[in-house]
Amino acid sequence: MKRLLCFLLLTPISCSALTESTGVPASVSQIKTEVVNGQVVRIVQHNMELNPIIQFEILSRPNFNPIETLTVKELPYNNQELSLSKSSGAFVEDVFLNGSSIEFTIEYFYVEGGSVMLSCEIPVSKNHFDPLQCHKK
Repeated sequence: MKRLLCFLLLTPISCSALTESTGVPASVSQIKTEVVNGQVVRIVQHNMELNPIIQFEILSRPNFNPIETLTVKELPYNNQELSLSKSSGAFVEDVFLNGSSIEFTIEYFYVEGGSVMLSCEIPVSKNHFDPLQCHKK
């Protein structure tokens, strides 16, 4: 019983300490840094159940300060915007580089039922991101 009480009391403190010590929110599940089209790009994947967003940052050299940040909260598909936060779930299946762009596959679950597997692409130009494009995979 004492162990359970200690666990319940210390868990929020340890999560808070993680965020304060590293500057990384507890919702972040993965961070990758890659070179895309000559630009250093950081890809930040969040736990989609806690914080349904994906972030992309172009970083300066040599300081690695963000030059541009793209936060994906909605996916353009079939002339509409699919909100990640207003879905029954959205899960990133894969993130990979393809020459001068970042591509990712995401399964989007509609509130009404059913899902769609989307392939999305973000072209990377000199110091900026071009518009996100998604299509059915």
